[in-house]
Amino acid sequence: MPELSYTTANDGSIVEGYPHRAHAPQRSAFLTLISGAFDLFFRPFRAANPAYALVAISFVVGVAAMLVFRYASNQRAMRRIKNRIHAHILEVRLFPDQLGVVSRAYARVVRYTFLYLVYTLQPLLILLLPMLIVLAQLNLRFSRLPLRPGDSFILKAKFTHPGTDAAASLRLPLGLALTAPPLHIPILREVDWRIRANTEGSFWPAVMVAGNAFTKRVVVSSDLAALYVKRERRSWLNWFSAPGERTLPAATPLRAIEVNYARRAIHAGPFEIEWWVFFLIVAFASGLVAKVILRVEL
Repeated sequence: MPELSYTTANDGSIVEGYPHRAHAPQRSAFLTLISGAFDLFFRPFRAANPAYALVAISFVVGVAAMLVFRYASNQRAMRRIKNRIHAHILEVRLFPDQLGVVSRAYARVVRYTFLYLVYTLQPLLILLLPMLIVLAQLNLRFSRLPLRPGDSFILKAKFTHPGTDAAASLRLPLGLALTAPPLHIPILREVDWRIRANTEGSFWPAVMVAGNAFTKRVVVSSDLAALYVKRERRSWLNWFSAPGERTLPAATPLRAIEVNYARRAIHAGPFEIEWWVFFLIVAFASGLVAKVILRVEL
């Protein structure tokens, strides 16, 4: 296992260090930049109702999607194909008793519908990656609630091999306090610590294994913030979905370090709904308005 060292910062937090650059798990510079851009966008909404921030980004996404369809697709060809589909449907209604006419009309409807889908494929492909990035960034901010001062939470350390959890310990920075002895769950190869957050801030508790420190960011705040539930080993999924979180080195005995943030529900009047449902509704509605204004063929 590559040796990890740690130092103590002025605020009492544990800071990981790597003696060799090759052992340091790197974050994606591009996705970290994207995450910073989202932080900047949401800064005016930090202390407001999260629904307002979600409305703002949903509106932007809906309008942006219509702009992509407007300028990345052949609108004239799509309009012509749609008119032909309507004409052949009308043909079926006008001559319902003529089997040959109806059969040919249905065949042309199917053919032009397929052609229409081909024309919509280009803007959909352009939108695919940006939409995945947007959804990942929104999930970081709207799926979970930050901890508040006085809240208790569970920090979980999950190990790769049986028995490696026995010698694990925890070091806490100032602002966090242990409220119960560690709970070892050998069958799950897991150790759980119950911790209380005393003050607001970003903290870095460290799981200690064989003298090596593995930190996990914990956010205590009343504001909107990006929350990384798990720190895991490198994979395509966490590279994409958690760009601001360092991955665990591959040769460590740890699989993951996890913080159990509470789930967030968006309040819309008397209703509580999942953030992604709220996002889709507002983005779809704003997209329909933009479609009319921009005269976009869909």
